[in-house]
Amino acid sequence: MKTKAKKIIFYLIMTASMITIGAGALAQTCPEKTTVNGPTSITFVGGITDLGGDTQAYVWFEYGTSSGNYTFKTEKKIVTQLGKYCITVNNLQPCTTYYYRAAMENKAGPSYGAELTKTTPCTGQTTSSGQVLGIATAQPTGLIKTIFSDFLLFPLLIASFLLFVFKSHILKWEEWLDERKKEYQKFKSEKLLRLKVSQIKLKEKLKI
Repeated sequence: MKTKAKKIIFYLIMTASMITIGAGALAQTCPEKTTVNGPTSITFVGGITDLGGDTQAYVWFEYGTSSGNYTFKTEKKIVTQLGKYCITVNNLQPCTTYYYRAAMENKAGPSYGAELTKTTPCTGQTTSSGQVLGIATAQPTGLIKTIFSDFLLFPLLIASFLLFVFKSHILKWEEWLDERKKEYQKFKSEKLLRLKVSQIKLKEKLKI
């Protein structure tokens, strides 16, 4: 009895997990149709209208760069209800046409949808979302917008920087100026003293 109870609990847990996974696969937000997200990304969108009498099925997408040659496959997802599903593929080649088809597999075997195509944009082309890649925008990106402000702003910046350096004592300019003043005053005093000494000596010679 205990073994049967454990098996029943195990089957219930597995069933609940599979239903949750399937619901999550279809509950995700998908675009209305297959969408090119950019030069290297596409979101494939498919739909299930019949599970063939089964309670679940596997879904995926196959794609390639030539018609009828599907060299790549997405991961498989489990679905348990009808509706739309999507899978995003990254690391694609820009400026490339991809041929793809939706795939589903149940107990009866795999089945495939019709072949469709999507082309990734080249650099500088517009994506399906309307964004333009690889070109400059008209929005200004700098601080200087006119020639007048250019010539006016640059000297102001230099003057502000020099004033900041002078006031912040980074280069000790005030001390340097004070020392130069003291040296100049000392030089003047010594020069004046020598002049007076010379005059005194000259007077003494004249007296003799």
